[in-house]
Amino acid sequence: MKLFSFFIFVALLPLQTLHAEPTKIDGISAIVDSKPILESDIQNRFQIVKDRVPGGVMTDNIHRQIQNQMIDEALQVNYARKIGMRVSGTDVDNAILGVAQNMNLDLQGLKEVLASKGINYSRYREQIEQEILINNVKREILKKRIVISDQEIDDYLSSDTSITKEKEQVRLRHLLIRASNPEEAEAKIQSIRQKINTEEDFIQQAVENSDGQFAIEGGDLGWRPLNQLPPLFVRALETDKGPLIGPLQSNAGFHLLWLIEKRSPDVTLQQQTKVRHILVRANEIRNIEQTKALADDLYNRLENGADFAQLAKEQSEDQGSTLQGGDLGWVTPGTMVPEFEEMMNQTSIGGTSKPFRTQFGWHILQVEGRREADISDKVKRSNAERALTAQKQDVVLGNWLDELRADAFIDLKK
Repeated sequence: MKLFSFFIFVALLPLQTLHAEPTKIDGISAIVDSKPILESDIQNRFQIVKDRVPGGVMTDNIHRQIQNQMIDEALQVNYARKIGMRVSGTDVDNAILGVAQNMNLDLQGLKEVLASKGINYSRYREQIEQEILINNVKREILKKRIVISDQEIDDYLSSDTSITKEKEQVRLRHLLIRASNPEEAEAKIQSIRQKINTEEDFIQQAVENSDGQFAIEGGDLGWRPLNQLPPLFVRALETDKGPLIGPLQSNAGFHLLWLIEKRSPDVTLQQQTKVRHILVRANEIRNIEQTKALADDLYNRLENGADFAQLAKEQSEDQGSTLQGGDLGWVTPGTMVPEFEEMMNQTSIGGTSKPFRTQFGWHILQVEGRREADISDKVKRSNAERALTAQKQDVVLGNWLDELRADAFIDLKK
């Protein structure tokens, strides 16, 4: 994922169950400080991720992964509230209205749809608020804990491979075993490695055993430029052609990587593209097929003369650009995910792309102009700082979550 260069809030997926409150006493799966996580919370979350789980069956390991995910979410919300972070009612209202508009509904219509699916509206609103809160507190933690020095930037810019690695992208899967007990962790990662012969094997082992943030997604990190990966991973990718790479040891623990694909886009750093886009994505009440149908409908409206900027304000779910009519400004090569950049480069000035899909959802883009980029020292240093920040973010967030767990009262009931 290209954080900091193409930052979009994560999809509005529920943190807990969005279904109506249970009508009878429910089993407790865990207690985080004073807040319970119910067994029904685990079961309903499983229904959301079921399609990504090998075999689609709730095993003990899958249960543990979902339980851990929900514990981490509760810890982050508790921390945010403890330091006084709040989400305004306006921000929540705008997020919910955006969902309604993209379904061609008003607020009352959305409430009726939610009710028909057994989803309590107050609960739904609470989950949207918590999702926004988690994103806000993560950004604040990264801002406070990642400080890039001038010397780091100088060293990066003097590297012979810094520009090359900015252009090269890889799609990886990642499996992490944390090293609270290094000997046990190393034995476990070696045992897991012996069970992996195919990508499907890797996905299954990641879902069942990984301590990484993307375990439920089979460890899928998406497309990332080499210069935004931890140096440990980059060195391993240079010496080991994969697809299975590792184990690799870091302060966080032991890692396995699966190299899905590598790309070296033929782009020049001098060219910039002025672009707008509309983003729509699946959520708990609109599946992938329905989202694609919505994107097709928006494209047809554009073809029939609708104003792109106005439609983006009304329909786009990219909260970073919606108010600007989808305007992403002047985009430098290497700052967008490869699928977006490829479509952007294929679209003529003044042209509008057909709907296309990335890891963020379905996009439609419009190219407004192209120019030669300013590659002044200031721009180079800014790009270097962004790449160095991206290299550190996963470790920083992982360490922060470890600290939250260590300081919290967590009682696992199952």
